[in-house]
Amino acid sequence: MCLCCYLCFMVIYAIPGLGTTEKLYENVAVKNVKIIVLKWPLPEKEDTMQSYARKFLPQINTTQPFCLMGVSFGGMLCTELSEIISPKKIFLISTSKQRNELPWFIRFFKSVPVHKIISEKQHRKMAYEGRWFIGFGKAYIPQYLGMINSMQANYFKNCINIIVNWDRKIFPENYVHIHGDADKLLQYKYVKADYAIHNGSHAMIVFQAGEICQIIEKEIQKI
Repeated sequence: MCLCCYLCFMVIYAIPGLGTTEKLYENVAVKNVKIIVLKWPLPEKEDTMQSYARKFLPQINTTQPFCLMGVSFGGMLCTELSEIISPKKIFLISTSKQRNELPWFIRFFKSVPVHKIISEKQHRKMAYEGRWFIGFGKAYIPQYLGMINSMQANYFKNCINIIVNWDRKIFPENYVHIHGDADKLLQYKYVKADYAIHNGSHAMIVFQAGEICQIIEKEIQKI
């Protein structure tokens, strides 16, 4: 199969960030690639990053060439999926590839699980109030609030517990890590990124999608 034909069949399965939906990727378009944004399975109290990642498998067709893409929490899930299935590449955006790349305050909550005594309502409020820290400006408030409100019951409480207890110690294979040098949540200096987006916030997938798409297109052509 020639390269052109091969690329026409390429699919990228994308997982959004915590509390977001397919709208997070609305500005993402890559030439000759079909992007399919996966739906959130129900997260349960007992789930780990590994067990929750497995719940995405029914949405992925592994009989044809594919890549994975994830933003923040979605990127963490993609690293676990890559050990179960065989993507051509994993595009990790504004995320961490293993536990040591998480900020100290997230790792701290494993020993002091304050997140477990916070109500789901309060978790949602905190997610909304943190929009400035993440990088969502005033103009994006309606979209961001709508995504948060669309999450199912106990979504935040259970997913935050999954992140806090993530125990991954090694990097995945075939990854391409794209990170913003102005990310306040997962700071650039603590991750090993392949590409830095200048002034990129944690929400750069929305506001600097063009630069990110150019990188993805270049990397797809290397397959």
